[in-house]
Amino acid sequence: MKSAQIMTVGAIMVLAISGCSGNASSNQQLPQNEVKNIEVNNTKEGVKEVEEKVTIETSKATDKKMNSVDYSQYYNNQDKFKVVVSGKQIVWKTKDVTFTAKLTKAKGEEAAEANEVVDSMKIKSKRGEQLIKLNPRPLRVNSLSLSKNNQVALHVSDHEGSRLVLINLSEGAQTIVNMFEMNSDGAGSEKIDAYNWSPDGKKIAFGIGDLGSSYIGVYDVERKSYTHVSDKDFTLISSIVWHKDGKSFDFVSKGDDSPQAILYTYSETKKSILESGALSKNDEQKLAELTSEF
Repeated sequence: MKSAQIMTVGAIMVLAISGCSGNASSNQQLPQNEVKNIEVNNTKEGVKEVEEKVTIETSKATDKKMNSVDYSQYYNNQDKFKVVVSGKQIVWKTKDVTFTAKLTKAKGEEAAEANEVVDSMKIKSKRGEQLIKLNPRPLRVNSLSLSKNNQVALHVSDHEGSRLVLINLSEGAQTIVNMFEMNSDGAGSEKIDAYNWSPDGKKIAFGIGDLGSSYIGVYDVERKSYTHVSDKDFTLISSIVWHKDGKSFDFVSKGDDSPQAILYTYSETKKSILESGALSKNDEQKLAELTSEF
């Protein structure tokens, strides 16, 4: 996978945090697949991986009818926030956290993609101020999400693809999620699709892959452990929503060969992915609305 750089400026008014899905079970079981549970340690030398085998069972629903979604099961990670756009500066504020991004004129190869890029970013909280400097500079800030344990997820667009950066407000550490999936040449994944924090803020689930592909991943921010959940390619993961118990989450997949959105449920307890069935346009939109938006 090639690395996807984080920030872009094309549509700085758009900040979308992924989150959606619904739940349903099925009776027909497919063969089990082995996947990796990888511990990630951020060091100067790069990402260190320790592999463990995990068994994932995938069930496929046989009923092709539109799936009925129970919205009462979902955790809604939407804190009230305020966004102010003034000239070449964007300010996002919620609770005691303020994020500021400044735009500047694009130069060189950047100018072929956009007139402006995100030059600098900073996050200020009661714990202090942190600067975020990304190279290459992103075109756009897509979304921000604050977890319950003082972590900020920052999603940005690049010339090709997107990046997700996790900022620990307590310790000051910054982690680029794209680097959890690396090519033989050392480059990270090209894009991060939908993402969402667990109810306790200890984990974040996301779609990760190169352009045209998307796999489910989960990162435990306390243990610094990354789990590549399944080798199944979901093409595009448009939303992810955790259940209130924090032990499972739903996600929505849209493939190239069909515009129909499909709902899946991943259970950490059962280590299984269940395909619940097709979603109506209305449910697809409602699930998307469970996530924060800039």
